[in-house]
Amino acid sequence: MREIRFDRFGGPEVLTLHSDAAVPAPAPDEVLVQVAFAGLNPLDFKIRDGSSGRATDLELPAGTGREMSGVVIGAGSGLDEAELGSRGLTVGTRVFGMRSTDDRRGVAAEVIAISADDLAPIPGEIPEENLPRWAGLSLVGLTAIATVRDTAGIEEGETVLIHGGAGGVGQLLIPMALEAGAKTVLATGRSANSERIRELGATPISYDERDWTAEVQRLTDGRGVDVVLDTHYHSTFLPSLDQLAGGGRIVALPSLADLSPALQRGIEARIPTIVPGRDRLDRLAQGIRAGRYPLEVSEVLPLGEIAQAHRRLEEGHTRGKLVLDVRA
Repeated sequence: MREIRFDRFGGPEVLTLHSDAAVPAPAPDEVLVQVAFAGLNPLDFKIRDGSSGRATDLELPAGTGREMSGVVIGAGSGLDEAELGSRGLTVGTRVFGMRSTDDRRGVAAEVIAISADDLAPIPGEIPEENLPRWAGLSLVGLTAIATVRDTAGIEEGETVLIHGGAGGVGQLLIPMALEAGAKTVLATGRSANSERIRELGATPISYDERDWTAEVQRLTDGRGVDVVLDTHYHSTFLPSLDQLAGGGRIVALPSLADLSPALQRGIEARIPTIVPGRDRLDRLAQGIRAGRYPLEVSEVLPLGEIAQAHRRLEEGHTRGKLVLDVRA
């Protein structure tokens, strides 16, 4: 089968397409999946270049990618037909999911073995053109749930500022913040993405056209916001502290974010921790099917163009999700 691997840390050029990879044998509690699409995330290039903590002690050569969608084609010895049926994971079922944090294997391969606990069925009949976004749903979706539901504590009537409203995570943070009770959601992004941010239910702030801090003050009549959800961090975290109303709080999404500047000022600051689970995957499935989480896929690239896809991720400003077509 075909699989993407890298044998050293470095730039996108270290990613290599191998056409002679062995089909994995599933462990007793694992499902064998024929991958159709693989979602791409900044975490992928941070592991590839060695800058992520998840690259520590990673055994090379290694695969790449964390999330995918595909079709169940088999299962390990611990999962009989009845067990698979109770989980909705029988052979032939379309599924989506993400490897758990302690599973360092990649998903950019034609066939993968993955824990049954890390998968959920794709409900109903899905048009072929809609399948790519299921591959890009798990990581951003679980991140958004962890941010809004577990960490931010958004209360009814609050004002929320989201940095990166048109990005993959941002496009789910906006509707989830509104679901949680936010009265007003402001979201920064490039002017080219203003309409998309507006469609999601937020007020866009075009940082490439105006001073976003002044715009926050204008839109809140000088009060500031109750909550900041910061997907960018590096250029936005410190200035965001001055945009918080009294008692406001900030959530920085990068796992290595330094929260000390906020904590030293007595500002509540947290980093979300992704919590996997079938119940959360099912919630994402229900939300996307109902149209509440209209995650956008900006581009689908063939498996062999993964290096180009990583370059685009590193450039930043990606709208929605980039996805690999593993079949192409």
